[in-house]
Amino acid sequence: MKKLLILSIISLFAAAANALITPNDFASEKSDSDRIDAAIKAACESGERSVEIPRFNKARKEAIWLIDHAILLPDDFTLVLRDCLVRLSPDTKDNIIRSAGANNGKLIPNKNISIVGVGNPVLSGGLKCHYGERSGDKNGWRTIGILMASVNGFKIENLTLQNTQAWGISIESGSSNGRISNITFDDKNDMRNQDGVDIRKGCHDILIENIFGSVGDDAVALTGYLLPVPEEKRVIGGDGMQYGGRWASGSDDIYNITIKNVQAKCMGGHGIVRLLNQDGVKMYNIIVRDIIDTATGDDPRAQATIRIGDSRFFKQRRSKMGEMYNIVVDTVLAKGKYAVWIKGPLCDSRIRNIISESPTAGQFNISAPTERVVIE
Repeated sequence: MKKLLILSIISLFAAAANALITPNDFASEKSDSDRIDAAIKAACESGERSVEIPRFNKARKEAIWLIDHAILLPDDFTLVLRDCLVRLSPDTKDNIIRSAGANNGKLIPNKNISIVGVGNPVLSGGLKCHYGERSGDKNGWRTIGILMASVNGFKIENLTLQNTQAWGISIESGSSNGRISNITFDDKNDMRNQDGVDIRKGCHDILIENIFGSVGDDAVALTGYLLPVPEEKRVIGGDGMQYGGRWASGSDDIYNITIKNVQAKCMGGHGIVRLLNQDGVKMYNIIVRDIIDTATGDDPRAQATIRIGDSRFFKQRRSKMGEMYNIVVDTVLAKGKYAVWIKGPLCDSRIRNIISESPTAGQFNISAPTERVVIE
C-alpha cells in the first residue's frame, strides 16, 4: 500500500511537470484573447515556449474560445490545439493565427513555429462575413485564417479550418522549411476567395500533404507575381493580400514544393491545385501527386483539377518559357472540365497517370507553349 501511494504521488508530480500552460490559468483576464496572450507571454518567460488551448473554457463555462484579435506566435514556439473550437468574435477583422513578426507595420523574420492539433480542433473564421457585402481577398491580409510571413521552420498539422473570411492558410515572404499536413477545410463558398493553402512568392522547401474537405477556391495554390511599386511607396502590412507586399525582393522564386494526397472539392468551381507564376517569378522543382477531386452529385465542377500557368493575373508581363520548369504531376483523378490545363509556358516537366471520370470532360487542355514536356 505504501509503495502504491508513493508511486501515485510520483505520477501526480510528473503529470504536473508535463502539464502545458493554458489560457485557463489566466481566468482573471478580461477576454479570451487576453487569456491566450497572457498564456503565451508566461510560456515565453518561463522558457516553456508552449501553450495548450483545451476544449473547455473555464471563464466562459463552455467549449468555445472567442477571439477579438489574432493569436501571435513567436520564435521557437508550439501552440497545441486540443479538441477546441477557436472562433473569431462577430465582426472581428483579423487573422485567427499569425506569426508574431508580422505586426504593427513591421516584418521581423520568425523561426520554428508549430501549430499542432490533437483530437478534432476547429479554427473558425466566424458565422458570417465580417466585411459586409464586400467579402473576399479585396479586404486584405487580415481575412486569412493562418498567416505565416517570413518564417524559417514551421509546422501546421491536424486541424480543421472552417468558414474562413478568405484564404485558409497563407505562407508568404520567403517562408521556408515547413510542413502543412492533415488539414481539413470546411468552407461553403458563401464568401469569396476561400482558398485552402496558398504559397506565395519567395517561399521554398515546403511539404503540403493530406489536405481534405471543401473549399470555395483552389484547394492548394502556388502563386507568384509582382507589383511595380516604387521603393518610397512600399508599405509593410498595407491593404493588400500579402502582409509583406507584392513588390520584387530579389528572392521571389517558388521552388522545392511537394504537394501530395489532396482529396478535396472546390465549391466555387475553380481548381484543386494551381501553379501560377507571372512577372518574372520562377517556379521550379514542384511535385504534385495523388490528387483526387471529390465532387459528387450536384457539386460544382472544377475548371481543371490541375491548372498550370495562366494568361491573366500578371501586373508587368506574362511568364516566359523557362520560368516554370521541373514540374512533376503524377496520379490525378479529375471530375471537372479538364484534368490538366496548361495555360502558361512550361518546359522540362512530366505529367503521368491522369484519369478523368467525367464522360464529357477532356484529360488535357494545352493552350500555351511547351518544351520537353512528357505526357504519359
